[in-house]
Amino acid sequence: MARSRNKHSRAARRAKARRPHQRGTSRWFTVTITVLVLVGIVGVVLASGILTRDDSASAAAPSPPTADNPSGDHWHAAFAVNVCGEWLASPPEFETAANNPNVRTGIHTHGDGFVHIHPFYGSEGGDNATLGKFFTYGGWDVSQDSLDVWTGPRVEPDKAAWSNGDRCPNAAGEAGKGEPGRIVFEVDCKKVSGNPSDHKFADQEVVAIGFLPKGEEMGAPPNAASAPSNDGSPAAAIDKAGCRPSADNNPGVAGTTPTTGAATTSTTQQ
Repeated sequence: MARSRNKHSRAARRAKARRPHQRGTSRWFTVTITVLVLVGIVGVVLASGILTRDDSASAAAPSPPTADNPSGDHWHAAFAVNVCGEWLASPPEFETAANNPNVRTGIHTHGDGFVHIHPFYGSEGGDNATLGKFFTYGGWDVSQDSLDVWTGPRVEPDKAAWSNGDRCPNAAGEAGKGEPGRIVFEVDCKKVSGNPSDHKFADQEVVAIGFLPKGEEMGAPPNAASAPSNDGSPAAAIDKAGCRPSADNNPGVAGTTPTTGAATTSTTQQ
């Protein structure tokens, strides 16, 4: 009996020695797989971040001026708003769209009282190079019935929206106690009918929008006697008496047929 038990014990020990160490192997296998999965997740996250940044950069970069602006024209239009006889401060500088900061705009201002027009996209070139596009990019609005801009007159600095029939301040400076006003639109100091938003910019023009009592005249805006900034333009002044800018103010292509927009307004002059 002792011999039989010894024989059985030796067989059991040999079987145990031949059996693989499953527990240790399984643990290392699990650790390895876990590490590989974590490395894969980190790689995907990093790649997503890079793609997102690349996409944002692509969205912010303007399209090169090709079919939209084949000559590389860079136009300027003096622009101002008059509310109840007071010329407002120039619209603040912007070069991206108010409703999408990733969109760089080819119709913008440097806060210098000029609209700078050099389209980057078809949606802002040619017939689309309009005053309405400029207002939309800036986050404002204009029509033949109303005006919504960046500031108000000194008496009512917070009143930036005006509609036909609203009352101006009176002579004593009391808000809303004076004569009712209406939207007035002028190009080169000549009244223009229709919707100001539809006006297609031309190079070297003076554009003015007013909210004025009936019979009150705007005249040439003060900034019409200055030059656009940030473009290396010479300091030659606009011809204020003739309400036309000097061609010397234009740093774009000279002596060629303009291609940025229409040379005449889409509305009818009176």
